[in-house]
Amino acid sequence: MTKPAATKQAKTKPGKQPARSVPKDKLQTVSTVGARHEDIATAAYYRAQSRGFSPGGELIDWLEAERMINAAVEKI
Repeated sequence: MTKPAATKQAKTKPGKQPARSVPKDKLQTVSTVGARHEDIATAAYYRAQSRGFSPGGELIDWLEAERMINAAVEKI
């Protein structure tokens, strides 16, 4: 599994930072479907990295990352 490629960011108001993929402890508001997908992909990448990228855990990485991002968004 390789790190997801960066995607084009949505335009934001001056002085406001766009939602980006960041580590779990610094997660920001997800403002678009594309940003949400990128956040999930990045979280899944970090999960895979933490287990040494051993094969066979990609689906679990993705589903757990999705659960984590959804839970973080619900708290906002």
